[in-house]
Amino acid sequence: MFKRVAPYIGEYKKYTVWAVIMMTIGIIASVLPYFFLYQIISPLTRGESIGMTFLLIRVAAVAVCEIIYSVTYVQGLAFSHVSAYNTLKNLRISLQGKLEKQPLGNIKEMGTGRIKKVFTDDIDQIELLLAHAIPEGIANIAIPVIIIILMFVYDWRLGLLSLV
Repeated sequence: MFKRVAPYIGEYKKYTVWAVIMMTIGIIASVLPYFFLYQIISPLTRGESIGMTFLLIRVAAVAVCEIIYSVTYVQGLAFSHVSAYNTLKNLRISLQGKLEKQPLGNIKEMGTGRIKKVFTDDIDQIELLLAHAIPEGIANIAIPVIIIILMFVYDWRLGLLSLV
């Protein structure tokens, strides 16, 4: 379906690309707090003490990551919706041009209900694909990759075990 809609994206393709980039940054920022929390909990479970500075840096890092996640993910959604709704606009304009070239008899045969369904309902269903499925899907692929990388950063054996 995307291949059929892609020609109508036009100049708004850059917004889709930016949406993917922003959402990927947001996804990375949403995973990193678990790594920082692990850095706090791990020494405590081994009976070691942690300093206040160590703790405050990790807590601040978690807060910064959550802020980055919120800002970038929402901005990514905004970019994806700009792209999606302008693509839908372009698609409707193209359909209007094709409809105007049809003989009046064909238009009467189709009926206004069917035309309304195509212009409104059918095209609106594409919004879910363009504004959510594509950018969020691509960004969500980053989650398992980031988790495996973080496992390798902490302990390469844990990373290998998770890959097996």
